Amino acid sequence: MSARRLALAAVLLGGLVSACGDESAPSKPPPPSEPGAPPPVTASQDAGVSALARLEALRGAVQLERDGGLTPAAEGPLMKGDALETGPDGSATVRFADGRTVEVGPNARFVLDEDTGGIVLKVARGIVLSRVPAAPKVRTGPSVELRILTPYGLTRVSSAQPSEVSVSVGPEDSRVEVRMGAIQFVSKDGQELEASAGQSVDVSAGRAELVTGPQRVLELATIQVTVRADSGKVEVRSKGSSQWRTANKGGQKLSPGDGVRARGGTAYLALEGSASTIALASGSEVVLEGAGKQGSQDEARLDLRQGSLTLKLAPERDSRVVMPGLTLESAGAADLKVRRTADGFDVSARAGDVTLVRGDTRKPLRAGEQASVSGQAEPKVSPLAQAPVALPAVENMQVFHRGLPEVKLSWAGEGDVLLEVASDPAFTRTVVRGVVHQPYATVPAPERGRLYWRVRRPDGTELTKGSATFAPEQASKDLARVTNEVPEGPQKTTIFYQDKPPAVVFKYSAEPQAAQYRIAVYRNGELSKPVAERTVAETRAPLEAGVLREGNYLWSVTPLSRTGQPLRGGRMNKLELVYDNSVPVLVVQSPKNGQRVGKRVRAVGVAPVGTKLSINERSVSLDAKHRFDTWVEPVGVPPVLLFKMQHAGAPDVYVVRTLKRGSEE
Repeated sequence: MSARRLALAAVLLGGLVSACGDESAPSKPPPPSEPGAPPPVTASQDAGVSALARLEALRGAVQLERDGGLTPAAEGPLMKGDALETGPDGSATVRFADGRTVEVGPNARFVLDEDTGGIVLKVARGIVLSRVPAAPKVRTGPSVELRILTPYGLTRVSSAQPSEVSVSVGPEDSRVEVRMGAIQFVSKDGQELEASAGQSVDVSAGRAELVTGPQRVLELATIQVTVRADSGKVEVRSKGSSQWRTANKGGQKLSPGDGVRARGGTAYLALEGSASTIALASGSEVVLEGAGKQGSQDEARLDLRQGSLTLKLAPERDSRVVMPGLTLESAGAADLKVRRTADGFDVSARAGDVTLVRGDTRKPLRAGEQASVSGQAEPKVSPLAQAPVALPAVENMQVFHRGLPEVKLSWAGEGDVLLEVASDPAFTRTVVRGVVHQPYATVPAPERGRLYWRVRRPDGTELTKGSATFAPEQASKDLARVTNEVPEGPQKTTIFYQDKPPAVVFKYSAEPQAAQYRIAVYRNGELSKPVAERTVAETRAPLEAGVLREGNYLWSVTPLSRTGQPLRGGRMNKLELVYDNSVPVLVVQSPKNGQRVGKRVRAVGVAPVGTKLSINERSVSLDAKHRFDTWVEPVGVPPVLLFKMQHAGAPDVYVVRTLKRGSEE
């Protein structure tokens, strides 16, 4: 054995004793503390010893051992010598100064240590996942040259390049799986192995083995998959059958080989015992080839024949979605859209980071990116297109639209965050969840209903939140063009209107001998020629909308005999039409939804008094009666106009007009 190997073995042997834990040594009991209180601060910590890492994202049973005292863990700093234990439902994240994280799974135990070479994570049992981000932060703490020490060997994980390494420690064996980057492994007997992405080091019966090529097949327990219709029609075809049948309304269990297709709606496939779901879009078809799980790992095997599906992968679980020609892997929550193409797939990541696996090739896909997978070429990754309608982090906004597919949620600040979007304020009905690297994310827009979102930093503190109500835009005719009745009499009738001059109905008393009635309307001071004249047989005479404009009028009704002779002179009555600019909502008269437009489009409408209006983030001038008439350039694909109305003390209101390009067929 070389001198270098002898030195490594000596270091490893000393560390392994500590990693296995010498629990026979007596320790001075800690001072009593209140139940549930954090561990006491030792004299060394009080003297200014800096923390090695920070504990975050606690879930389930997690306990912290410090100076011999074991208490429920809380988010906060981790010191040298701290030990962490998780229960069957427990998990936590350890974050280091340079952005590296270590995710700790259920039934795990480790001790955090440090020496001149960097930080040592002594793992006694369970699964830990080390991640090094693609763009690490400026280092402000101790060197994070992480070494993961187990009873079976030592794993070195460099911080010089992005990496993702899973270390699993069992009672009789261990496994180091390299999902991204590279590691160095030293076994108990000094054997050195190097592994890169797609490889793993398995230790069994004291012997370390480098496994290349296909990953070790897990013994997955079969789990049930159930399909239900969210809307429209969902059909199921049993394996070996050529006949499609409508799925049961309450949900239908699927068997391996069953096909599912959605027609005019969405089909949801739920994995038993997991929060992961698969949503099949209208016009899409998929064949379920199987599903299974082992511990915290889920796997679904699908054949997407046509169309697209949305994957919502569960938090605190390792998920694999296996399709012919492509496997998607995620360690935690992720929201993905997969679309079948002629020769492959298009994959978009709204939130959460995943790995694209094709044979021995592994390609990271981060939140906010999309990948084109075709043929045998390496996947092409590019930034995900942003939705043209952006909503800030404000609560109780109102969004009126017809057919808007997506919106962009944006907030202030830089750095990685956890985004949660739900349809309820308790965040139990999740729409999108996962890590986001930019201060924005694109999410689906509901036709009706509410969206709630919150953004949290990696340490769990809330950065911001927002909410919005979505609904179809009301038709302007419901707001303005109502029929107003104008009675005969000495009192002047005043009609207030909004949007456009309304229709009016003149009413008068019946004359016993009258066969007809002639109604004439004059502008005040212009009695030589009527602006409108009608002859009717009833005691009410309607006048169409738009005939009378804003202003003062005089009108008369003259009863006529069967021969058309006046039975008496017409009595003059007063009428006033007043434009009321206190409309309760924003009224957009033009353009209409679906209208074909060129480079610019004319926008016409009226806004309530006291409001400010912008179109596509450009301020719009309003006249004295709060009307607007301007030219605007649509944005996005398809092109849209985003009308934003603001009023002090009231929620922001958005009206979205979705248009078509004039050159489209």
